[in-house]
Amino acid sequence: MPPHLVFSDSARNMIAAHPVCRPAAWLFCRVIDNYGDIGVAWRLACRLAEAGFQVALWHDHPPSLAALLGGQPLPPDIRVHAWQGDNAAGLAGEAAAAVPALVVETFGCDLPEAVLAHVRRSGALWLNWEYLSAEDWAEAMHGKPSLQADGTDKYFWLMGFSAESGGLLRENAYAERRQAFLQDAAAQTAVRTALGLPETPPAACRWLFFGYDSPVWAEWLAAWQAWGQAAEWWLAGHQIADSLRRSGAVPEHALRQAGDVWQAGTVRLVRVDFVPQSEFDKVLWLADGVTVRGEDSFVRAQLAGKPLLWHIYPQAEMAHADKLHAFWQKMYARSAGAAWQAPHQQLSDELNGIHGLSEEQCIAAWSALLNRLPEWRQGTAAWQQHLLAQADAVSRLLQRWPLVRQAT
Repeated sequence: MPPHLVFSDSARNMIAAHPVCRPAAWLFCRVIDNYGDIGVAWRLACRLAEAGFQVALWHDHPPSLAALLGGQPLPPDIRVHAWQGDNAAGLAGEAAAAVPALVVETFGCDLPEAVLAHVRRSGALWLNWEYLSAEDWAEAMHGKPSLQADGTDKYFWLMGFSAESGGLLRENAYAERRQAFLQDAAAQTAVRTALGLPETPPAACRWLFFGYDSPVWAEWLAAWQAWGQAAEWWLAGHQIADSLRRSGAVPEHALRQAGDVWQAGTVRLVRVDFVPQSEFDKVLWLADGVTVRGEDSFVRAQLAGKPLLWHIYPQAEMAHADKLHAFWQKMYARSAGAAWQAPHQQLSDELNGIHGLSEEQCIAAWSALLNRLPEWRQGTAAWQQHLLAQADAVSRLLQRWPLVRQAT
């Protein structure tokens, strides 16, 4: 069993005043999706630093992390190193500075042998921080040991949406930051200006779209036009704009750059630029609803309490369908039988390639969903409160294994 130590109030104050006393956490990440893997790893690094750890993060794709940081300097209690093959740069220096109390391999990446040697010598808690899932098997596997051939214990950490899971990554002051932003008109205007968003008619429905390439976007645009209400689509990144041009829904010259605007009937399309991870919550808080992809943005949309659809990362043989449906069933249970759930399920399945819709069915589903937006908002707010009432993932980790570094 890993060493058990205690974070008392006095110890927390000492750690804050003397960073050298902070326990060390080592994180490792290989980037498969451009931002998904490193996005979770970086948020975990920041949350561990907030919890009192000195964090070292090794990863193999500097451009992705640079985009997430957006030019912001590294926090003083997080150090970042390159990782290629078995070469984990800076490992000797990190080991000399502090024996790790916690070693995390994100998403099953294989650790270099030199790191494993430190795990064996130090008795550090070794976690495999896995992908988020609402499936029953994930809750059953969470926290279970995986005995290695040499007798070393590794434990599975599976984030999720219930008390039995590994929880979600959420910083301590999240709710307070959100409330402060929603009460600050100047801060909201500053975000809109930074994104290049024009003035929006008061009655317009503002929706953030962040997804993968798909022909579904043209179908959905036609459905929103048929709905007939003023709306604004914020298109994050290039994939959705590319899909719309490819389908002929917008001209070839439209939506090429951040800040470009195209009016498509009642729907105004605005191409928005990539924002640093630290600013993404503000974009979510401004929107009336969101369509997001990946894991980190998916979680942040839920914490924001926004009506949402999830463009889940597609897997071979439609393996993502079970994961998708398991999540929605948990969320639907918080507002069982609500009228918005049937059209929502139809559109979610179409978005993720599970079941197609005819043009008429798509229009009917979106009209039914948007006309029930207040009810949909109530359902997602109930889910938000369910999540915010739970301890976050790092708090659960410290409750299960109260880690501190022994004095040396």
